[in-house]
Amino acid sequence: MSKYKQVYNDIKGKIDTRFYKRNTELPSENDLVREYGYSKDTIRKALSLLELDGYIQKIKGKNSLILGHGRIKNNYLGNIKTSAELNIDGKYEIKTNLESLYIIQGDRKIMDIFGANESNDFYRVSRSRTINGERLEYEVSYFDRSLVPFLNKDIAENSIYKHLETELGLNITHSRREISFRYATDEEKQHMDLGVYDMVAVVESITYLSNGNILQYGILSYRPDKFTFVTMAKR
Repeated sequence: MSKYKQVYNDIKGKIDTRFYKRNTELPSENDLVREYGYSKDTIRKALSLLELDGYIQKIKGKNSLILGHGRIKNNYLGNIKTSAELNIDGKYEIKTNLESLYIIQGDRKIMDIFGANESNDFYRVSRSRTINGERLEYEVSYFDRSLVPFLNKDIAENSIYKHLETELGLNITHSRREISFRYATDEEKQHMDLGVYDMVAVVESITYLSNGNILQYGILSYRPDKFTFVTMAKR
């Protein structure tokens, strides 16, 4: 692993574990040079990557500001994170409820997405997520059962990704995401506390393994007044 990536991973870990707290300043470049024993160019590469991934904001003439990764506001599009990972500060009370879990086969849309045929079958998992007492998220996910042979209520209400990575040893690498706003479906209205809203913000995603296989197709719906989506752009 390159030196700047080592520095990146170490600082990222300190932000995720709250060793460096959100809205405080990161140590100066000179302090980081002394701490890690690497050149200023190496430190700057690490800081640039941290900024690109939304962990810090560089401020001219000052030390970098630590942004961290929050929940409800500022969902960073450049990372694949579970609810527990996004709520690293423990600021929000989050509960995931399994609404349905069953196997489907022969669904043309799902077969086309996965490049499958009628002999393949898939788990359809729907979950609502309650945040500080309100059902603000609703998620429907499809998993190829040739890759994910078993799911149950306990796995679904804790962490499916933890099960996939630690129990099944799957290497999840990236996700293609599309954001849209649309009228809520009857299913979303049933399982979300939408209040006066009849629309939802939707992130539709296809998640891949390191070998290029599609692991998951998902539709994650948010109540529109509770979430913002953030990405970092560089010129």
